[in-house]
Amino acid sequence: MRKLLASFLLLASLGLAASAQSPVKLSLYDTIAWPNTSTTNVSLGLIDNNTPTVHGLDWNFISARAEEMHGLQAAFAYARSYEMRGLQTAIYTTSKDAIGVQLGLLNVSDNLTGVQWGFVNVNDMEALGAQIGAVNFAQNMTGLQFGFYNQSQYFKGLQFGFVNNITVIDRGLQIGFVNIIKNSGWFPGMIFVNGRF
Repeated sequence: MRKLLASFLLLASLGLAASAQSPVKLSLYDTIAWPNTSTTNVSLGLIDNNTPTVHGLDWNFISARAEEMHGLQAAFAYARSYEMRGLQTAIYTTSKDAIGVQLGLLNVSDNLTGVQWGFVNVNDMEALGAQIGAVNFAQNMTGLQFGFYNQSQYFKGLQFGFVNNITVIDRGLQIGFVNIIKNSGWFPGMIFVNGRF
């Protein structure tokens, strides 16, 4: 009976390793992994893990990379995903399309719906939510920028910081020591408060 059970477990594990999806993937570096699958629920690694689809936990000691990550992606140095839904944390986080929270020293996204919380936060296209950090940059921001220096190309919401800089404001308020609105604000530059309603 034990031999039959052991044979069944061995065949099941071989079939799992050969499939395109596995509930757990263990990696040393990139494709040096067991099983080497493209889709998993839990991806654990030491140096780097390049798993295209993770729905659950993507944790790596140095670097975590996924094309589609839904859940928690965490690494010490670097976390990257094309589509992120959930929480992404590392020293440097980057995502093309982020819905959720990016938490790191440097957070970069193209499109963000949620929160970037770190020392430097950068959004290259559309941001809806909040950027909280020492330095915040956004192309098209709707929401809150809270930091020492806040900058946005197009802005709607609240900027709160020491220096606030907007090129075009739709509606919103700046509260800080230096407030600059190049186009369509109450004043081009103002101390303490500036904005447009």
